[in-house]
Amino acid sequence: MLTGLALAKYEDGSTPDLADVVNLSTFLFAAGSETTTKLVSSAVRFIADNPGSEQALREDRSKIPAFLEETLRMESPVKAHFRMARTTTTIGDVAVPAGTTVMLLPGACNRDADKFDEPHEFHANRPNVCEHIAFIRGAHSCPGAPLARAEGRISLNRILDRMTDIRISESDHGPAGDRHYRYEPTFIMRGLSELHIAFTPTETE
Repeated sequence: MLTGLALAKYEDGSTPDLADVVNLSTFLFAAGSETTTKLVSSAVRFIADNPGSEQALREDRSKIPAFLEETLRMESPVKAHFRMARTTTTIGDVAVPAGTTVMLLPGACNRDADKFDEPHEFHANRPNVCEHIAFIRGAHSCPGAPLARAEGRISLNRILDRMTDIRISESDHGPAGDRHYRYEPTFIMRGLSELHIAFTPTETE
């Protein structure tokens, strides 16, 4: 991403001011910090809560990207986005006049039973998992999505390198089948306020 920004050119061949490139880079990394933290914590929760997931990912690291996509579908870090209808349209049975502000809820969309089978269940091998809209779609899709995916992938690889037998702390979150998690009480963001796990450190040389 940084290389792309450094080499970017406008249609007329001119290049952005250095200050603009630096400001945009800073914005992307800052904006992606909280959302990536929420993505990684949710992914660790799903690893610990789904028997066999840790071993499957450890044995085949190429499964990590799909695991992260399913995490994004189940726990979209951003709760709401706002858009304005440019033309009059219909969403479902609702008429939306041009100029109307529409609030989009990715978490609800990503659990649409018409789109995803067993939408409230975590399936790491879901065939259409990349059709979620955690990063929205179209002209206003999240420009930091590739960075978030890369950070998530690298983070999970490092976690698997350093931890084994990752499990949820039952004294903090309850037993399997009766877990309780607390989420940050925010309007826009969705993420765990805390996650307690137990694990065994990997042996170091």
